[in-house]
Amino acid sequence: MTAHEPDYVASLKKVEAFSALPDEALHALAIMAQPQRLMSGQRLYRAGDPPRFLHVLVHGRLQVRKEQRILGYVNRYELLGEMGVIAAEARNSTIYAQRDCLLLNLPASAFMALIRSHPDTLVALSRLIISRGRDALNPRQKQANADGGTLAVVPAIRGIPAMLLAEALTGHMSGWPETRLVSAAHIDSVFGAGFSHTPQDGSGADVALCAWLASLEHQHRFVMYVADNGTDTWSLRCLRQADRILLVAESGQKPQATPVLETLRAGGLVAPIELVLLRPMGDAAPHTLEWLEATGARAHYFLHPWAKHEIAALARQISGRGIGLVLGGGGARGFAHIGLIKALEQLGIPVDVVGGTSMGAFVAALLACGFDSTEMIHIAHETFVARNYLNDYTLPKVSLIRGERFHQRLMTIFGERRIEELRRTYYCISTNLTTGMPGIHDSGPLGSWVGTSMCVPGVAPPIAFEGELLCDGGVVNNLPTDVMAQLERGVIIACNVGSVGDMAAPGAGMNEPDQSALLHWKSEGQPPSLSEILMRTATLTSDTITLQASIDRADTYLRMPIDDIGMFEWLRMDELVQRGYEHGLEVLTPLREKLLR
Repeated sequence: MTAHEPDYVASLKKVEAFSALPDEALHALAIMAQPQRLMSGQRLYRAGDPPRFLHVLVHGRLQVRKEQRILGYVNRYELLGEMGVIAAEARNSTIYAQRDCLLLNLPASAFMALIRSHPDTLVALSRLIISRGRDALNPRQKQANADGGTLAVVPAIRGIPAMLLAEALTGHMSGWPETRLVSAAHIDSVFGAGFSHTPQDGSGADVALCAWLASLEHQHRFVMYVADNGTDTWSLRCLRQADRILLVAESGQKPQATPVLETLRAGGLVAPIELVLLRPMGDAAPHTLEWLEATGARAHYFLHPWAKHEIAALARQISGRGIGLVLGGGGARGFAHIGLIKALEQLGIPVDVVGGTSMGAFVAALLACGFDSTEMIHIAHETFVARNYLNDYTLPKVSLIRGERFHQRLMTIFGERRIEELRRTYYCISTNLTTGMPGIHDSGPLGSWVGTSMCVPGVAPPIAFEGELLCDGGVVNNLPTDVMAQLERGVIIACNVGSVGDMAAPGAGMNEPDQSALLHWKSEGQPPSLSEILMRTATLTSDTITLQASIDRADTYLRMPIDDIGMFEWLRMDELVQRGYEHGLEVLTPLREKLLR
């Protein structure tokens, strides 16, 4: 028995599939275990590799990818690679270290020989494989920080009060013992002066520090590392210990060359990088895109120093308790979204991130700009009812309307606002007719991209951008919950106002196809208009084939009770808002406490 075996036995016993093994079997596993340290960003194995080992993660977190798409995460004391070992098949995914990790690798041949004498373990592994197979069918991605984890607050430039921010965030994340704050000073107080600057070189001191930091995760749901200056060894260690990295900078300053930014430019880190830009209310943020490019950040937040409501919103989102609202397209039916927002306001449920398609993109943009439901009703009424900026009809060479009046109206509403400078995170979707792919717009002129997301093919002319043609996002993604899920901010509320199943000609063509049914309408009600037919045709695939996956990604799904109202019945705005409000209250009131946890 080696000196390190007892630690391995204790770790292996915490693995669910091994928990029922007798002590002699655990000792046998410990003897065959081969420790491996992975630095943040290093790959454990890639898809197609042979299954040489069964892996146990002792500390750290691993990221599971397939074709560059994140499938999920592996947490401490979880098994990895069991399917390949038992089935003797090549790996079907690629595994990276989300942060610095310690693994125990159990050789496949020796492990298989061992479990033949312990069939209960094989049964437990089989159950694990079945469970993971079921999870693979679920389109909802598990968020990295959903059940806790590690965060790092690191200054991107000198002079940033990172400690003040970290302390404020910790307070909004329930404080001790829920969240543990760790600084260089804390390390030095435990191990001695200067120990926080121990190089990450695999030395005895490095291993001891890594083990102590890992032990904190057993005692606290969140561990938040905070760096002093963004230039020293401790700052670089914080980057490699985190599941989520928060780089803090001043919005009014340009990026500067620092060791932290140089480390990020060198690449290799897998943990998502997110910017926190300190930006007083009313100040511009002209360097946002420069910061995003310099850091490779996937997202950014604006924070007024030290506005409690914005710190609370940031704390919610980085701890997986944020609320994202996704609004679908559906023409006039989108007025129901305003009613939902009114219900959210009444219930005191904050929206941290908002995105949408087509009419959903329009309402979401109003929310992202800070308009409340009363202001939204006024703007929508003026735009679609009182003046109807969609009535600049033209000879239908490429579309029914020119779209110029509506574009000008959007410029009046949104002005010079840019998406990346909005204080609330926003995105909208368009369809690239040239490539057939969706476009995600989270930067650039707000009014222009909202208008692009609303260009229904045949109704409005497609938009030219960099030599390609773009149109309504509802063609490919009418309820973009997938984009929201990738942000990993927390709960997703999705509102669908689409028109599935409501376009029909009752009683017509009963014995044989009737080509003149719409021209000589004899059914009840009004026949569908050309605009409605074009819109229904444009969004048919998204509203049917891909809709269920969009619904499954949502934590709360609302299908508005508006099937009897047409997509272009703008004059029924008040009724649509009221129905959205009533349905929103009905669905969300019982969920309020859970959403505000």
